[in-house]
Amino acid sequence: MKRWKWWALIAAVALMASACSGDDEAESVPVELPPPADDVVLRVTVGGEIAADWTLERLEYNTTIYTLTLDGDEQSGPLLLEVLAVSGVVDWDSMEAIGLSEGRTAEVSLFVNSSEVNETWILDISNQGTLKLAAENLPREKWVRDVAELRIN
Repeated sequence: MKRWKWWALIAAVALMASACSGDDEAESVPVELPPPADDVVLRVTVGGEIAADWTLERLEYNTTIYTLTLDGDEQSGPLLLEVLAVSGVVDWDSMEAIGLSEGRTAEVSLFVNSSEVNETWILDISNQGTLKLAAENLPREKWVRDVAELRIN
């Protein structure tokens, strides 16, 4: 073989080897999750993986519905800690609740540490069939309406 053919062959093999090797940057790109079904009102994710998709019917069947008086109003629904537990989330450090602001004009995120959450954190089931995250130690303006996802870290 002529010398240039050897170099071409070596270059081709090197190119194929680099194309087949894992790229660390590509591995760190988050995988986009499939959208939830139409009747799902709440998705719980842990580390970017789906832990549970909840419909209102499943929530009411699998959890206890409590009524708490928070900021002068009754809130009825499952406790946040119970929803997390039946979703398979037992040990966690922090959480991001994603939903809408008080006037339902903008998407909001509420970040909380597990040490802040207690038995007064509730996912109130609204008359519209959506969930509102409320708590005794959380000011009303920080309550998250139309909660769609709980991202556990």
